[in-house]
Amino acid sequence: MKRIVPPPGWLATGPEHIKDVCSVSDCVNDNIVDVQGAWQHNGFGLANSPDVLASLAADAGADVSDTALFYFTAYEREQETDGWTFDPAGWRDRSPARSAPIADNVRLPAPGTSTLLGYDVVVFGDFLEHSPLSCNSIAKGLPVNEHCLFAGLDEAIAAIDAGAFGNGCEEGVYTIFGVYRVR
Repeated sequence: MKRIVPPPGWLATGPEHIKDVCSVSDCVNDNIVDVQGAWQHNGFGLANSPDVLASLAADAGADVSDTALFYFTAYEREQETDGWTFDPAGWRDRSPARSAPIADNVRLPAPGTSTLLGYDVVVFGDFLEHSPLSCNSIAKGLPVNEHCLFAGLDEAIAAIDAGAFGNGCEEGVYTIFGVYRVR
C-alpha cells in the first residue's frame, strides 16, 4: 500500500518520460504502513496479504484514500556487492530475510486484477532497504519506463551485470522485484 509520487527533484532532471515512481522500497514513495516495524513481514520483507496492510493501516489511523495496492514478485537469484563492483558470475539463490517472523504464505491477487509495471532493483538485507533506480538517481543513465522501472527482467539483470549500480550505491545484496499494481 503506497502513494504513487512524481519523480523527486534529484530525479526530475533525468529522463523526461518518467511520470511517477513505483519503487519497492520506501525511500521515494512511502509505504503507508510499516510491516517490518510491526513484525508482520515475511521472508521477502513484505506483507502476505492486503488484509495485513488494511489491519495495520486501521490500527495506525492511516489515511488510505489516495493509495495504490502493489504486489511484488522476487527474482530467484541475487548478487552481493561492496557498493562498487558486481560480478556477472556472482549470482546465487536468493536468501530470505533472516528476521522474518512469519512464514511466506502470500495471497496472490485474483487473476486479471493486477498489471505488471516493470522491474525494480532492490538492496535487500534483513529488510528492503533501497531502490537505487530512484533512491540514488541511477535511472538517469538507464533505459527505464515511465514508472522509473525496467520494462523487462532481462534488462534489470543486464544492468546489474554491467555494473550500472556499482557507482557508489549502497552495498549489500541486490535482487530484482517485479512490480504489479493491483486494481
